[in-house]
Parts: sequence; structure tokens; C-alpha cells
Amino acid sequence: KTFKGRGIPSVEDAENWHGKPMPKERADAIIKLIESQIQTNKNLDPKPPIEDSPQVNITDIEMSSPPAYKVGEQIATRRACGLALAKLGHANDRVIVLDGDTKNSTFSDIFKREHPERFIECFIAEQNMVSVALGCATRGRTVAFASTFAAFLTRAFDQIRMGAISQININLIGSHCGVSVGEDGPSQMALEDLAMFRSIPNCTVFYPSDATSTEHAILLAANTKGMCYVRTSRPETAVIYDPQESFAIGQAKVRP
Repeated sequence: KTFKGRGIPSVEDAENWHGKPMPKERADAIIKLIESQIQTNKNLDPKPPIEDSPQVNITDIEMSSPPAYKVGEQIATRRACGLALAKLGHANDRVIVLDGDTKNSTFSDIFKREHPERFIECFIAEQNMVSVALGCATRGRTVAFASTFAAFLTRAFDQIRMGAISQININLIGSHCGVSVGEDGPSQMALEDLAMFRSIPNCTVFYPSDATSTEHAILLAANTKGMCYVRTSRPETAVIYDPQESFAIGQAKVRP
């Protein structure tokens, strides 16, 4: 059982104190009590580290080559996403990928096969997956991507919201978006995820329409400060963009 104010007799397990300032008289008494429990007057300074962690570079990441898809080729954006993550992993060894036991559907298993030491399986625990990803990215030493079905990311809204408030650089990937997921049924159809992520402060949302734009979206997300969300789709769709097509955040392309 949890007792708020444990160890402070005047407030331990007392109700009606949440969100209220402590009166000065009571605060002074509590400070005096805490000071009386300190058994030394020496400064408790942390020991300096024996050695510093090596410097890492997680900025200005570039792919080794442009997308290799041909216009008209049929490929699902979720598969293109998995291929892009694996390619990104070769471009920078600080890229890590987490998944919620959906890796054979999100195609993050491609990354796992090529970079097994940088893949974290979080199983069916989306809140924990997002929390682990946030922790991995907190010190600015990794480029973290966490993927699952977009519908399942709604379970982790609290963790996502707090990650954005903490201004952590994290990338989330939600697959099986929209109503085109007939094979998996309505429980897997992500519709509200778009509204959810658009409500997150300073979150950049990508919804690539083909394999080429998907690879560009992954690269843009890796190099964008703050939280990014990439939506991918289940069905195979035609590639509509040439490999040399350019993409930018805030830019839309309208095609006839």
C-alpha cells in the first residue's frame, strides 16, 4: 500500500492535501524534522565518472542511396517502412527499433534480422513499449523508432502525451491505418490515431502514400526534433513517386 507523505507524522496518509501548498509553519516543522534525521553535515557530492561515454552522432543522418522502387511497382507502405528502418540502421549505428510483438506485420522484423543487437521486443504492452522508447531516447544518444498497429498506440496515449511534454526526440510508427484493413477486421482499423497525434503538441505526423515517400518519411523523422508519427497501410499500393522525388515537412503533393 502507498502512503503519501510517508515518514512525516503530521501529513502521512492525510487526505485533502493534494495540489495544495503546505502552510509555512507546518513546512518549517517538516524541514526541521528532516534535518534532524541527517546524520552528517558533510556534502554528499556524487563521485565523478571514471570515464565519459563516447561521443555519438545522431544528427544529419543520410541514407546510403535513394529509394530503389520503380513507379508502378506494388508494395505496401508497412513493408517499405521495415526496409527503410533496416537501411537507416546501416546508415547510423545509434538507430534502434522497438516493437509490440507485431514485427511480422509492421515488418520491423527486417530490422531485427539485420541489426538484432539494436532491436527490442516489448511484446503486447504498448504503454511499456513507448516508455522504454522514451527512456532510450532521453539522453540524446539513440534514434528510437517504436512500431505497432496504429490502433494499439491509442492504449499508450498517456505515455505519448508525457513524452511530448518532456520534449523527447522519439519516433512512433503505426501500421494498418484506415478502413482498408478488411482482412484483420474493424478492431484493427486505426481511424482515431490521426486525431490523437494531431492533438499532441509539436508532434510531426507523416502519412506517406507509397514506398518511396515512406522511405523519405522515415529519414525525415530520424532527423526531426521532437516527436514524430509515421502512419503506414496494410495493402499493397502502387509506387507513384520517382526515387529522386524530394519531400519536406509541411509540404503536400497533389496529383491528378
